[in-house]
Amino acid sequence: MGDENDNIANHKISELEARVNSLERQLKRQKLARQSAEAFLETYSQDAYLANQALRKSLQASKQRERELLYLSRSASQLGANSSVASFIYSALESAVEFCQASCGKAIIVKNGKVIMGNDDKVLTFDRGWVEAPALSSLILDELPLTLTESYSHWCVNAVERPDVECEARVIHFMHQLSGDEFAWLALLTADDNLEEETLYILDTTKHYLNFGLRDKDKSHQLSSQKAAISSMEKDRKHLEERLVSADKMAMLGQLAAGIAHEINNPIGYVRSNTAVAKDIFNDYQSALDQIGDLCRDAGGHIAETFQKLEKDFSLEDSAKDIAEMFEESSEGIERIIDIVKALRSFSYPSSGNLADISATEAMQTAIKLTNNLHRYKNTVNFNAPEHDILFKGNAGQIQQVLVNFLTNAIYATAQGKSITLSIEVDGPKVRLIVEDEGEGMSPEVLNKIFTPFFTTKPPGDGTGLGMSISLTIVEEHNGTVDIYSTEGVGTRVVVTFPIATGDS
Repeated sequence: MGDENDNIANHKISELEARVNSLERQLKRQKLARQSAEAFLETYSQDAYLANQALRKSLQASKQRERELLYLSRSASQLGANSSVASFIYSALESAVEFCQASCGKAIIVKNGKVIMGNDDKVLTFDRGWVEAPALSSLILDELPLTLTESYSHWCVNAVERPDVECEARVIHFMHQLSGDEFAWLALLTADDNLEEETLYILDTTKHYLNFGLRDKDKSHQLSSQKAAISSMEKDRKHLEERLVSADKMAMLGQLAAGIAHEINNPIGYVRSNTAVAKDIFNDYQSALDQIGDLCRDAGGHIAETFQKLEKDFSLEDSAKDIAEMFEESSEGIERIIDIVKALRSFSYPSSGNLADISATEAMQTAIKLTNNLHRYKNTVNFNAPEHDILFKGNAGQIQQVLVNFLTNAIYATAQGKSITLSIEVDGPKVRLIVEDEGEGMSPEVLNKIFTPFFTTKPPGDGTGLGMSISLTIVEEHNGTVDIYSTEGVGTRVVVTFPIATGDS
């Protein structure tokens, strides 16, 4: 029994030893595997680090190349910019500061030994634009040999001590001769003493851009001046041609107006006379009819009934009122035609010298009266009369034609229910007659053509396009002016200005 137990114990011990040996071998294999993995990881980490460093250097170099290309591209694009010499130089400074990522920069122009631009406390920074920095501005100005009169072939570098951060830095400067006695300076201040030689090489392109660009600016300026002079001459020529054509048309129009006035004057005289006679005859007939009616009513019976029936069937009373109104309206229309004919006749002979004192208030009131049929059922016409009347010299018929024309145009352009305002203003030795409406207004294109003979915005048959050109001619012959201000959808303001008659206030 004891031997059997010993055998069992020895057997267990053997199993345990075998188990321990197996675990030791397994642990040894894992240790070797871990060591191999650590060695691989270390190698991989080193490779990754080296690759990352190479990538960062490549990216940094790429960004540097990108900055260089942007600087060169921006400098080249400035050549075609339509800017002044000062703007061109400031643009070159801005490009240089951005390319170098300089702490700040400054542009100076010296003429006849005096600083005419850049003699201030402002510097251009890379990230904040123009700022006040008296210490840095003084540092840059003190480092520049501003009395030098010979252009640099390359950018120059000075070592300086920055007063703001108390560390060493670099002032990079460049000078270019603009003219015989005018010089431009560009100066950059670095953040520290780190400056790459390649940066200076790229910056040297500024010299070539300035040389080419400023010469181009000078030639462009001369060319622009010549083009402007030619354009001005062309405008003057066109203006003279237009005035000649207009004068010719006005001369023909004067002859036409004289003929029309003569042709209308005779028949309108007959119409005026016949209308007045017909009105008197109608009044006599009406008076006789009233007396006949009284006799019939006095007779009574069948006679009175017959008269009342006839009076009712033919609406004698209402017809009499209508006919009376027709005579009044016809008389007003005839008088208006006569006034217009008078205006045409006076317009036909503008050099007659028939000038007299004209009341501004009466002229406005007459224009309102003559256009009464056009506006009385359509617009409200307000007249702001001055406290004291103003007199000016003129041909009454022509002046009336001008005011009627402007007021008629205002009525035509103003919608029903809207207002038209007439007013008189005094400006020193001149009087202004103003017609202002709440109409549809005019576009700039229409306003530019408003005085062109035969130009009209009215439908065919509603206007000849001569009213405005005739009015302008009349006003100018009276040493006056016409100014028109118009906004689409708001309205139009016409201002006619004449010299006040001597002795009037």
